[in-house]
Parts: sequence; structure tokens; C-alpha cells
Amino acid sequence: MEDNFSPKQVAIALKVSESSVKRWCDRGAIGTVKTHGGHRRISFDALMEFLSLTNREISDPSAIGLGGSDASPLDDSSKIDRTTNDQLLRQRFEDALIRGDERECRKILIQWYGFEQSFAQVADDLIAPTFRKIGQLWHASSIEIFQERRACEICNRLTNEFRRVIIEPLPTAPKSIGCTSTGDHYCVPGQLIEVVLREAGWRATNIGSNVPLGSLAVAVRQERPKLVWLSVSHIENKDAFVRELHEFCDSIPQEVSLVVGGRALTDDIRPRLRYTAHCDTMSQLSTLAKSIRSSMKQVRTHPI
Repeated sequence: MEDNFSPKQVAIALKVSESSVKRWCDRGAIGTVKTHGGHRRISFDALMEFLSLTNREISDPSAIGLGGSDASPLDDSSKIDRTTNDQLLRQRFEDALIRGDERECRKILIQWYGFEQSFAQVADDLIAPTFRKIGQLWHASSIEIFQERRACEICNRLTNEFRRVIIEPLPTAPKSIGCTSTGDHYCVPGQLIEVVLREAGWRATNIGSNVPLGSLAVAVRQERPKLVWLSVSHIENKDAFVRELHEFCDSIPQEVSLVVGGRALTDDIRPRLRYTAHCDTMSQLSTLAKSIRSSMKQVRTHPI
């Protein structure tokens, strides 16, 4: 993906006229630089800031080199180069997160997404392994607590930026909601899941972290989602968690799919839980969500 774009590219991406984009540039609404030839160029950072301030969404990501489906397969030599490049990018991403360099993190995320064309893959192959490493460094006292917390905040902000890049699900798309439960304050997975599900065609809403399952049950009854997710990175009391999850499952409609995942769902606790599906990765979640959505379409198209 390019580092900056022409007004025409941005106009196509936003589905507005090129003259409107040029007018916004000249008024300073969109940060713009000019080439030696006097042509306007818009950086990704400036575009994201404009979207945030004006509450706009990107309608055609392919216009700025995102979300396309024509990426060519790698030959064997390219795979070797890609593996090496991925390792270098992960190290750069880790270093940038630790030192709080949000701009560098954004560039790396864009570069990775431009190749994968899948936010689920970005989450699995770049973000997840990087935060595992940062967590190890934190527990080993190799980095300060504030550096780990700051890295989470940077990731959340950048994930929200990507939310604006993903094509807005249709108003008729199925709804999904989710959160982390009581005592689980880790907020990064929920932000990632929301974008992954939106990418899979769901109207997804991340309720947040540290939400009592009783309150989530109220949200399910009010919002009437077809899919509920629960990210479990930390469990304070396993027996209490099992009991509360059973109560939650008893209180929601049977047709609602409950998908769980997270590092705290170890082999000793999973057999005690009730759920529709367990996902170890964002890619698994994306595939499952697409499958559920497809089966719902088939039911509507071919009623019994």
C-alpha cells in the first residue's frame, strides 16, 4: 500500500467528488502536503484523523490499496523472504510499542495489512505474538508496567482506526456483541474481535472489559444478537466463573451462538464450560462467523 494518496484516490475511497476532497485539503480539514509539481498528497495518518473528526467511513478500501483480493501467491523464494521480513517487522513493531512510537506502529500495521488483506491475519500473525512477547518481558521485569499499558492503548487506538477502513456491514447484517467478564481487564482482544467480526460481515459491538455475565445477559435480551463472544484472558475464581457462565447460558435464547476464547481457557477448565464454539485464533473466529452467517442466509432462503 502507498504511504500517501491523491485526492482522486481518497474521493473514490470515500465515494465523494474529487473536488470535495480538494476543497477539504485547501481548507485544512485534511492534512495535505504538496509535491514539487504542486500536486496534493494525503498521508494515511491525515486521512484517519479526518475520518475520526468527521465520523466518516471508508467505502472502497481498494482505492487506497486495502482490502483487495488480487494478491498473487508467493513462490518458494518469496516465502523465505517473507518469513525473514515478518520477523523483522514483528521486532520493529515490538520495539515501537515499547517505546511508544504510535506512528511507526501504524506504518507497520498498514504494511502487514496491505499484504495479508485480512485483519484477522494481522491480529494472529503480528499483534498476538508481539503482545505475548511484551507480556513475557513485563513478567520478567524487563520493561515497566507503564510501557505494557501504553502499548495496549496504542494498539486499541490503531485497531479503532482500522475499524473505519473495514467496509461498514449492511443494516441487515446479523448482530453480535461481546466482552470480557468480571475481573478480566484486558481490553485488546475485544477491540480486535469487533473488527474481525465486522470484516466477516457482522454488525459487531464490543461492550468492553470487566463486565458481569449477568449484565451481558441483559444486553443479549435487549440487543438480540445472533452471536455472543466472551474473551477470557484472566479468571479470578474458576468455580465462580463456571457457575456464572452456566447461569448465563440458561438465561439467553437457545438460538444465540456463544463463542469463547482466550489464554485463560486452559484444558482443565474448558470441559466444565458450556458454549457453542471455542476459537484459539482470530482466523478461526472469522471462519466460524462467516459459516454461521452463511447458514443463516440459507435458512432464510430455503424455509422449511
